[in-house]
Amino acid sequence: MDYLLSWDRELFFRINHGLSHPLLDPVMWLITSLGLGWVQLLGVLMASGWAARRRSAWGEGVKMVLLPAVMAFLGSGITAQILKRLVPRLRPSNLPDAIVAPDERIFHNSFPSGHTATAFALAFWVFLLTYRTRFRWWGYGALLLAGLVGLSRVYRGVHYPSDVVAGALIGILWGAVAYFSLNARRSSAPPVAESPQDSAWVSPRD
Repeated sequence: MDYLLSWDRELFFRINHGLSHPLLDPVMWLITSLGLGWVQLLGVLMASGWAARRRSAWGEGVKMVLLPAVMAFLGSGITAQILKRLVPRLRPSNLPDAIVAPDERIFHNSFPSGHTATAFALAFWVFLLTYRTRFRWWGYGALLLAGLVGLSRVYRGVHYPSDVVAGALIGILWGAVAYFSLNARRSSAPPVAESPQDSAWVSPRD
């Protein structure tokens, strides 16, 4: 265990010090902002509206996007917050040599990363929803952004790499739960008339 903690700390400094650059600071601020709850929920609402417009029915947008996305977001976020209260691990921002972003005011428990958990929950749900459709690049892009959110938390000095990995695993779990609950609802619901183009973004290709 001591070896793993030592390796985790060393990797933290490799990222936090090794990548630190004035040109990257605003980029990492922007990326880490994608892990904020209100930013993610705004994106979910916009996606729900887009789905509703394609289906010409707000109820379809809610069932396809809003409900499962909120499930993924809340499930991962609540799980992360419960674990933070159970695992007494100080953030690396408490280390004297850590480079901490000036706007970060977080010094309480570190494990796991809540930003990363919710980002991966939504990203993995989008990936599962789209990977067999013509919109699959949305899923790949969402996972890439989620990974960058996790990296930004280490870069900005507020999480260890293991916090980010744990957050990602929590997010992936809740993203899968949200996706399969969506499938269950759709398979048990009566079919809705739709054009092939409208259904392509959520229906797997044969």
